[in-house]
Amino acid sequence: MTASLDAAAAATTALAARRASRSRRLAAWYRRHVWPATGALILLVVACGFVTLQVVMRERVGDGVTVAGLEIGGQTAAAVRDTLTRDLVPRVSTMQLQTGAGEPLTLTLAQLGMSVDAAATAQSALARGRHRLPLGLEVWLPGAGGEVPPTVRVNAAAYQQGLEAVRAAVDVPARDARLDIAGDGTGVAVVPSRDGATADAVALERAIAAGIVSGEAYSGPVPMKAVPPRVSTADAEARAGVAALYLARPVTLRYRERTVVLSPKDMAGMLSINTGADAAAYPLTFRNARASARLHRLFSWAETQPVDARIEVHPEGGITVTPSKDGEVLDMKVLLEDLDDTARGGGLRSVFVALKPAMPKLTSDDVETMGLAALGAQFVTYFDPRNTTRAGNIALAAKLVDGSVVEPAQTFSLNAAMGPRTTNRGFDYAPVIAADGVLRQGVGGGICQYATTLFNAVLLAGLPIVERQAHSLYISHYPIGRDATVSWGAVDFKFRNDTGKALLIRSWVQGDHLTVAIVGKTGREVTFKTGSFYDLRKPAHGKSDPRVIYDADLGPGVVRWERGIDGRSVKVERTVRDAQGAVLFRDTFVSHYEPLDWVKRIGT
Repeated sequence: MTASLDAAAAATTALAARRASRSRRLAAWYRRHVWPATGALILLVVACGFVTLQVVMRERVGDGVTVAGLEIGGQTAAAVRDTLTRDLVPRVSTMQLQTGAGEPLTLTLAQLGMSVDAAATAQSALARGRHRLPLGLEVWLPGAGGEVPPTVRVNAAAYQQGLEAVRAAVDVPARDARLDIAGDGTGVAVVPSRDGATADAVALERAIAAGIVSGEAYSGPVPMKAVPPRVSTADAEARAGVAALYLARPVTLRYRERTVVLSPKDMAGMLSINTGADAAAYPLTFRNARASARLHRLFSWAETQPVDARIEVHPEGGITVTPSKDGEVLDMKVLLEDLDDTARGGGLRSVFVALKPAMPKLTSDDVETMGLAALGAQFVTYFDPRNTTRAGNIALAAKLVDGSVVEPAQTFSLNAAMGPRTTNRGFDYAPVIAADGVLRQGVGGGICQYATTLFNAVLLAGLPIVERQAHSLYISHYPIGRDATVSWGAVDFKFRNDTGKALLIRSWVQGDHLTVAIVGKTGREVTFKTGSFYDLRKPAHGKSDPRVIYDADLGPGVVRWERGIDGRSVKVERTVRDAQGAVLFRDTFVSHYEPLDWVKRIGT
């Protein structure tokens, strides 16, 4: 019995040993084969997921990325560009600059040579979370969301040009110190200098850029910086002693049998502190604009101003030339130098006044020599004279450009001829096409009608166009595809005089029409071919769902509807031939007009 039990126990032990050995062999096999295979499979799944993620995100922005508060995560670069162009650019394009004098100055980014580079911003957003590895590999890793600042471009030359309009509105000139007669008439008093102020170009650019980064157009004061005077109060005080010699006695000016006496008080108002190279010899001087203006007034009876030849263009196309006239004016350079010598000397305080011939800028001979006795081309457009501010802007533009001479090989710039459109230069508020594609009040509204009229006169004269941009919206009362727009500091109209002779621009307003004429025979024949409209596009807002604009220029509760216009494009081809019929050149003008929404204006 005991032997049987022992045998059973041994068998059990042997069975357990065999099972243990089999388990060890199985575990060893798992360690050698299954676990590495499982790990490799997991790594393969992870790698596939990572590769899939890279493929999916290769051309997309990571989650959580924003630009100026706009969520752009998951968008392609092209979609980001469209989003920024649609939702950010219109929001930041028009700024209100407080000038401290009535209405704020309204300017666009384009007028200051600034722009949001949507494509570059999209690339910056696309780069968020991407890392470059050796061998040129690039991977995207999640968790790198956040704000990407918009890329702002600044054209330095255009910015400085646009800044002229800002400075015209806000700059305060410095006042130089000067000397005057004391109130009791017994001595010399110093009129102290005063610092001026000018727009701080760098600070303004940073403020505008900061507004763009925040997603809002800049609205606030123009940053200013001090401008010191050329002549300080200390400079004037240092000259006060010598001023007693200058102002000791009157000075008599003699012209033929007539005399004009300058009292010490008169002379004090004409003298300035000399800061030039000859300041040691002439600490005070009459060589300044104030003294020149005063002397011209005193001797206006003796002077005869020259008269330019006047070229009158008749509505039917004829030309009349009014002859020029020579004049005689003060020989101001000699007179001022004589005054300096007389006032600082101790002898006779008497100066003999001389006149010199003054020639007109445009003589009758010039008109003949330059070929300006013939009409090159002219064009007429019409406007509503009841809109007095717009009509006034058109008339001012015509006046500013009228009489401009374009020399051979010269390129004429309309912006340069007209200058900044600001209220202190006489321009007024009138409807303009704003950055958001609707009509709003802006300084200089109507100027583009002048640009369009000039453009057509230049086209008909057969002159090369250097720069021209169509309006953003189609305007039906202009010739199809033959309109032009301008904007100070941004969009210009330019043409070149390639005729070999000078040309003259005449422009004037009469009643309800504007005429621009190119004077000077070009000897060219011009023909046009206007294509059909293409790329027709409906506005985003129709009559049933108009854009609602709350307009402070309308009375409370007044509602005004504005009809929408389809977007469209058109091409105009021009052929220019010489007098013998040979083709000189051909050019094509392409105009792309955006759709104009139906608008419902509600007065506030």
